[in-house]
Amino acid sequence: MKKVIIGIYLVIGVLSFGQADRSAAKLLGTADGKIINQVNGDKIYPLASVTKMMTILLTYDAISKGEISMQDMVDIPEEARKVGGSRIWMTVEDRLSVRDLLKATAIYSANNAAYSLAYYVGDGDLDGFVKKMNEKAESLGMTNTNYYTPAGLPPHMTGTQMDVSTVNDIYKLSMELLKNDDYMKIASMKEASIRNGQQKFKSRNKLLGIDGIYGMKTGHHSLAGYNISIVSKKNNLNMVEIVFGSPDEKTRDRVVLEDLEEFYNDYAYVDLLVRGEKMGTLKVKDGVKSEVSFYADNDYTKLMAKNIRIEKQVVMKKNIEAPIEAGTVVGEYKILIDGKTYLKSDLIIKHSIEKLGFFQRIFN
Repeated sequence: MKKVIIGIYLVIGVLSFGQADRSAAKLLGTADGKIINQVNGDKIYPLASVTKMMTILLTYDAISKGEISMQDMVDIPEEARKVGGSRIWMTVEDRLSVRDLLKATAIYSANNAAYSLAYYVGDGDLDGFVKKMNEKAESLGMTNTNYYTPAGLPPHMTGTQMDVSTVNDIYKLSMELLKNDDYMKIASMKEASIRNGQQKFKSRNKLLGIDGIYGMKTGHHSLAGYNISIVSKKNNLNMVEIVFGSPDEKTRDRVVLEDLEEFYNDYAYVDLLVRGEKMGTLKVKDGVKSEVSFYADNDYTKLMAKNIRIEKQVVMKKNIEAPIEAGTVVGEYKILIDGKTYLKSDLIIKHSIEKLGFFQRIFN
């Protein structure tokens, strides 16, 4: 059977997405890259601590390449120890494992931990590490992203430019981090400890565990507003939402929860076609086979609004007589969504059908 794959693009005014007084930009999409809706998707905004997502990704890249390990003990450089903002306790002669630094960076959003990772992964060259951040962003297709620091602090604290990106670009970064099971385990922790349990802290992400949310990263400073990237799994739907520029944490979190609730109420994966599903039967006159049935060769499942009308149609040629050669098109199968054709395939004879002999036709 000829396989025809047609992408289904739906523009549905279901979600009340995009109220400018609640957030500057946001994007809701599936974990496998299907954007459901977005507001100011390619508009550039300050990242704040969402910047740390790239620092974390580069750390895992270095681990996967064997350049460093989770168990490595890191001597905290003076430059990292003095970094302000959100931070964990560090002493002059402190040493922390890469895993502890990752946990402090991902969960507590500790700036001194993020800088410590940057210096360690970058062999002491912070500028070199930031260059790798931008190279990685480019490789992921993050075309509107510029990194200047490993933590996202504002310029008056770093002496450099603002780390900036778009919700569209951070969506790409979020999907990349979703591939890392170890990071997602860390990002899902509501609280954690380091230094063999001597130091404990709670996650900055207060949405964990609500409406299926199991990660990813928050960010805030006065020039950026309140930012977040979250992942949520509910009703067999794995979703990502990024929100930038909310006026306060409460508003940002409310936007996320309202969008997710509305989405989960209105959307579902729908089986448009199931492999082996009978698509139609052709009557054949004077053939060694009197009829031929057609079945779907593949599954077609699409994410769509629950209230959309789905219709299946089979158009078959009439008065078909044998012989019929293999490859002959004898009909068409269509799936219509709200009256519009979104998927179709030809119904094709796979094996030749011979004509009955003279006496067979008489006594048939």
